Amino acid sequence: MKPAPRILTFLALSLVALPAWAATPLAIEDGILILLLGLLLIGIEAVTPTFGVVGLLGLLVFVAGASMMVNAGLLPGGDSALGMGLVVATALLLGAFLLWIVMRFLRFRHITPMGGREEVIGAVGEATRRFTEHHQGDYHGYVRVQGERWQARSTTPVAEGEQRRVSEVHGLVLILDAASSTDHATPTHE
Repeated sequence: MKPAPRILTFLALSLVALPAWAATPLAIEDGILILLLGLLLIGIEAVTPTFGVVGLLGLLVFVAGASMMVNAGLLPGGDSALGMGLVVATALLLGAFLLWIVMRFLRFRHITPMGGREEVIGAVGEATRRFTEHHQGDYHGYVRVQGERWQARSTTPVAEGEQRRVSEVHGLVLILDAASSTDHATPTHE
């Protein structure tokens, strides 16, 4: 038998044997411990982004512990359909809470970046000082782009206060267009 069918068989037999196990005197203590373990796992899911894996396991453990307590007659409604209805209703509420948590974490993953490389390319920077020539045809200096000061390079001289469009980013150094952004009419980056 392959591992997957063995696991499914074990889970099915466990669910069948659960009511018989719950009838033992240890079911009271075990049911409470299993129920609390389920709630602990759900709490862990609420504060860590495991995308529902730990929370789903906690929900299943919670239902198993609550079922043991229903079979032992410890929950309101005793060993009846009312007790199991209470377990199912609580499990549905906890499941909705877990779904809400997972959806919030997934929404954070899809937020577009508000800065960095994507926002800098195409923006206009203003030279804070005249660029100095390091090698023939390679000028280095600093520009202010979107309120931040960046190191920059250009293939042409850049005067203090001159505005240039950013064409590339190499690490933390901006590469500026050869022509001044005031030389030609281009739309501003907003």
